[in-house]
Amino acid sequence: MKTALAYAEAALEEVQRDTDKLHSRELRDAIAKYIEAQRRQIKALRRMIN
Repeated sequence: MKTALAYAEAALEEVQRDTDKLHSRELRDAIAKYIEAQRRQIKALRRMIN
């Protein structure tokens, strides 16, 4: 499970890098909010595992 969470975090970082290349500020903001929500979920899962 910890490995899957690490892969999920890496995927979010990759999405963040790709998002920075978008021209639409609204789309970048929406994706940033989604990424932040997912990061909070990953942190919560890590706490549950430990």
